[in-house]
Amino acid sequence: MAYVDVHAHLDFENFNQDRDQLIKKLKESNIITLTNTLNPKNYQDTCRMFHSQSHIHVCPGLYPQDAEKITDQEFNDYISYLREHADDFVAIGEVGLDRYNTEDPKLWELQEQRFKALIELGIELDKPLIMHTRKAEERVIEILEHYVQETGFKKFDLHCFSGKKKLIPRIKALGIYCSIPLIVLNTQSFQILVEELPMRQLLVETDSPFLNPSKERNSPLNIPQIYAKIAEIKGLDVKEVEHMVYRNFQKFTL
Repeated sequence: MAYVDVHAHLDFENFNQDRDQLIKKLKESNIITLTNTLNPKNYQDTCRMFHSQSHIHVCPGLYPQDAEKITDQEFNDYISYLREHADDFVAIGEVGLDRYNTEDPKLWELQEQRFKALIELGIELDKPLIMHTRKAEERVIEILEHYVQETGFKKFDLHCFSGKKKLIPRIKALGIYCSIPLIVLNTQSFQILVEELPMRQLLVETDSPFLNPSKERNSPLNIPQIYAKIAEIKGLDVKEVEHMVYRNFQKFTL
């Protein structure tokens, strides 16, 4: 059994000075990391960076603002490439919608069109998806409700979900996952999310190098702190949480 961080960005320049040491420490600490990418080039570059690291899985993603920028041909080529190389990745991410950084409804439509295409690819390939939902949480849930109802596919993870509390029952009813970030240590909304969702729907993430309550650079080495906080909130032994999260990860990716 291992610790699991389902959402990090180990390719970011914040890790340039000590990436090799971090990779070694992650292996020694038995931490599996899914490093999420933002666009086709980022995916290819990150694959080359971590090609020899069995405990670091590079996920092909398309960040909402990147989805706005690439051409239809580039997008179609990306989909074709992922279809042909599906054995190379365990999950698709990060993908989703963002209405915080984009205010133009026409670009929202483009984000949504490409988001849906990636969901359909994930369903076709039986690959889980890790999702960005900033200021578009309810719309993402509406979209997922449609796909779950139509296909029964539930391998969806809401990364760093910051939507309103009233949406939690809909997440619970869908049976999909939420990955809990390190800011659960001091952020009530994430503590409530942990309280209200059953353990079978919880994963963990750092979003490294971001979202460290101390404002220092975050890294997957901080993952045990999240497990401990979940255990505290749920009234469980930390070892129980470790086993449950790992089992969730297996169900999510297999």
